[in-house]
Amino acid sequence: MSRLPASRLVSILLLAALACPLDADVTWKEVGGTKVPVPPKEHPRLYLRPQHVAELPQRLQDPVLEPVRQRLEKLARRNEQFQLEWDAVHYLAAPDQQKGREIVEKTLQLLKKSQLPDIHDACRVTGRMMTTGAIVYDWLYPLLTDDEKQQYIAELVRLAKTQECGYPPTRQGSVTGHSSEAMIMREMISAGIAVYGEFPEMYELAAGRFFREHLPARNWLYDGHAYHQGDSYGPYRYSWDTFPLWIFDRLGAGNVYNPQQQFVPYWWIYTTRPDGQRLRAGDTFCHSAPRGQPWGVGPGAVLTASFYGDGYLLGHHEAQGGVRDNEVLFEFLWRDTKLQPKPVTDLPLSRYFGGPFGWMIARTDWGPDAVIAEMKTNVYNFTNHQHLDAGAFQLYYKGALAIDSGIYSGSSGQYGSPHCTNYYWRTIAHNCLLIYDPNEEFRSSRGYGNDGGQRLPNGRSEPRTLEVLLDPDNGYRTGTVVAHSIGPEPAKPRYTVLTSDITAAYGDKVESVVRSAVFLNLDDPKAPAALIVYDRVVAADPAFKKFWLLHTIEEPKVDGNRTLVDRTEYGQRGRMILTSLLPAADDLQIQTVGGPGREYWVFGENFANDQDPQRAERSSQEPGAWRIEISPKQPAAENRFLNVMQVTDRIDSRALPVERVQWGPLLGCRITASDADWIVLFPSGQTPLQGPLTVEVSGKQRCRILICGLKAGPWTVTPPTGDPHRGDVDPERGTAWLEGPAGRWTLTPK
Repeated sequence: MSRLPASRLVSILLLAALACPLDADVTWKEVGGTKVPVPPKEHPRLYLRPQHVAELPQRLQDPVLEPVRQRLEKLARRNEQFQLEWDAVHYLAAPDQQKGREIVEKTLQLLKKSQLPDIHDACRVTGRMMTTGAIVYDWLYPLLTDDEKQQYIAELVRLAKTQECGYPPTRQGSVTGHSSEAMIMREMISAGIAVYGEFPEMYELAAGRFFREHLPARNWLYDGHAYHQGDSYGPYRYSWDTFPLWIFDRLGAGNVYNPQQQFVPYWWIYTTRPDGQRLRAGDTFCHSAPRGQPWGVGPGAVLTASFYGDGYLLGHHEAQGGVRDNEVLFEFLWRDTKLQPKPVTDLPLSRYFGGPFGWMIARTDWGPDAVIAEMKTNVYNFTNHQHLDAGAFQLYYKGALAIDSGIYSGSSGQYGSPHCTNYYWRTIAHNCLLIYDPNEEFRSSRGYGNDGGQRLPNGRSEPRTLEVLLDPDNGYRTGTVVAHSIGPEPAKPRYTVLTSDITAAYGDKVESVVRSAVFLNLDDPKAPAALIVYDRVVAADPAFKKFWLLHTIEEPKVDGNRTLVDRTEYGQRGRMILTSLLPAADDLQIQTVGGPGREYWVFGENFANDQDPQRAERSSQEPGAWRIEISPKQPAAENRFLNVMQVTDRIDSRALPVERVQWGPLLGCRITASDADWIVLFPSGQTPLQGPLTVEVSGKQRCRILICGLKAGPWTVTPPTGDPHRGDVDPERGTAWLEGPAGRWTLTPK
């Protein structure tokens, strides 16, 4: 492996240093080359301290926690493990030595009986039992005999050895994978804290790995305010991140994380649809919920909300729910009962999620008729449950119109099935670009076929550490954000822009792939929004055919350069009208692919993943079955694609006129709405645009002009009427917004 650049190495070390808060009420020691907080000598020290124990009687009466208490009592009645934990809470609130001894003895017997069940992911069962043992050992510590302590320790070590990470916990990765879930970040750290005085090994092994590997990766990615494992595994995995947050804070170490962690769950706020589902991303299992039931977000939202005092996250938790039975106790222990939820309607309608993601969400509002657009760069691809979808977009209005297609589990299997490796995980299943080299090989032990899409980062093996992820030789970097812009008003923007250089995602078969996506909030009830996607693709060989993909649930209807997509199921009324402006009409080819036997078609083979019809009907699955492929008829090294998608209600429909426009190096589209002409312009060639530039708008209607790809710095803007004025182009935005009468506009760099 090559050495990391010094700047990246310094960044990793700085992130690791965040793990040692200067104001922490705890001592630190070096273990295995990293510093970890030393558990205090008092008990309890796991999940709560004596000052928190004093608050338990009040929490047991707090009306905010009444639904949580009722659920815990219901769980206790049907499950001995939950009963013992709930009894331990009551013991702390009102100690009773006889009752306490019963808890100690019964828990020890339960630990001894615990074995790996014959189910998928069996070690989650034995791992959760470790947490029960840790709770009783720590909270009822004065009641344990020396012999019982040794028996508890022996059982906790035995159960630790059943975990996939192994004991010592050296296996699997610390960025993704099962070792980035509970087994280290809750189960072993919890058990290690409980038994630290008698057996420090477990804590030092588990906490040592967490601070050495898990923590730097998370502190780095939290700056992006999102998570990389999709709509289902994303909130699931992130929830485990919140356990060390609370565990080490209650231990006295303070917040060991980058405080930007607070904003990670905002990704799920913004991608939540009016029907309570989320825009699809990565491997989806939340669609097992029936239609009409909100998709849960796990305990991560409420635990983050409570730690950072964030009412928006609390409101999202209350709207979505999803705290699993195994984690209800922690909502009881850690929820801030004084925190009030805030409505998401107070949030800006567009939000950028920066590196290492480079994602953008734009909405028209937060109500039932909201239009939602997703635009992706994928600065890094973390693999595992993240798909090869750099540059992808989605569009939702009264139903999913432009979708991520495929399905996680079915007749083909689940993780790693032929459907996954050849379709679902691949670029061809997303609203992306394909550049098809018939001789390309996708080398991996799993046997990936040629979908014409993006390469496999490091063979799609999971990065064990942040250092592995950042090493350029491993190829996890797949894109660069060229520009991102929201304006002119940030709270309710008219435009949202994301321009992505995703050349790195496609490897040697391309010289350049740049995609610009622009969302327009048209503020028209009958034509509320449009999404414009402009691509400039330069292939390494003119013979490599290019495909622009749009995936849909229902069959698209193609008529010339227009494609109509409707949603008619389950009372949905959404319609999308796609107008293809480039390639030009004489070089434009639009092909419809899909239907029975061709739902997941990959260059001559269908990778089916059939569902049980009754199960599918009970779920909220949206695997899709159709796509259109837009291609140039003639081979060429360089091609440009310009597509305009507008949405409307299919019952009360309005299609706005759309045309291609060009003024010198400026190329784009004009959408004629009832109150104004909307003109969006991109560089027709190399960027950034240096100027001078001229836009000559015909007609008498007011115009709104967005120019993308401009050189940063001051420009002089001369409108058709009035005096010239200065406009500054921000280097991260690269955009200019002009609003005024039709006529001749000029922009000149100063």
